[in-house]
Amino acid sequence: MGPEGKPGLAGTVLRVFVQECASQARCTARCGEDEYPVNGTCNRGDRFDMDESGVYCFSTTESPKGMLARAICAKK
Repeated sequence: MGPEGKPGLAGTVLRVFVQECASQARCTARCGEDEYPVNGTCNRGDRFDMDESGVYCFSTTESPKGMLARAICAKK
């Protein structure tokens, strides 16, 4: 068992950023300079990846609606 974590701030602000992209592409939703991603989603069937700055969605199928990458961002 690890050490007890620090309590979070009661006023932490989360923001959802949605990026729309063409189909059969890579779609990126990046958080702001003063934010970091805590989670995110892609369209069903798309591959999801996340790093320190945003969310990445990869698709190999064509969809007439395109792609959506959603990043849930928190203030640093």
